[in-house]
Amino acid sequence: MSRLFTLHLLFTACLGIFNTDVMAQSSDIHSATPRLETKQYQLFEDVDKHQIRILDRSTKQTLRVLRLQNKQGKYSQLSTILHHQQRQSFILVLSDIAELWELSYDPKAEPVYQGWVHDYQMGEGIADTQLFAPRKTLLSTALDCFILDPQRPYVAGADQQGKFQIINLDIRRQIVEQQFAQPVYPCLSKLENTGATSVLHLKLTSSAADNTDTTSSVILIDMKTGKQLTR
Repeated sequence: MSRLFTLHLLFTACLGIFNTDVMAQSSDIHSATPRLETKQYQLFEDVDKHQIRILDRSTKQTLRVLRLQNKQGKYSQLSTILHHQQRQSFILVLSDIAELWELSYDPKAEPVYQGWVHDYQMGEGIADTQLFAPRKTLLSTALDCFILDPQRPYVAGADQQGKFQIINLDIRRQIVEQQFAQPVYPCLSKLENTGATSVLHLKLTSSAADNTDTTSSVILIDMKTGKQLTR
């Protein structure tokens, strides 16, 4: 076998491997299950790269890629994504960093300034005017069980230790924080729209000392004020 022929075989083999890798990557992109999809958009998570990718469903064009990372450089996985249709936005719940992100697809959305509160209130810094610019709300702790108010700018979340918070998306901060003695589950609860406000039927669980018996109960919380209600 001539040296030239051997080199040709090696080149062909390498080219075949390269093409296989490219095809595999392309197949992974198109076969991956979106974390959330609407009539217009699909949101995919790349766990290895700590990224969220947003695609246009009709064209399959990538519209935005965002790294799930805080200012200190810590990466996070995505806990869940909520769709707030009235606000034309997606709410990203991050499991490893104490932040809540809102990604607006409203073409009339205001620019987002990724800085301290006084920075964006004064119009300082560099504005992100693209669609899906992340509006980040800093939290006191990472939360992983959320429910959103579809009529108002509120979301409620909790952690596994019973800490409960209500966040106002307009002002980008928590307005209510309460520590329960047992776990609470906003994501398993329901919302009641009373017209003037929304009432969260917050589910709580409690266990016997030997963990052989678990019971659940519900308390009513005003999403606007955080006050417990009685009926």
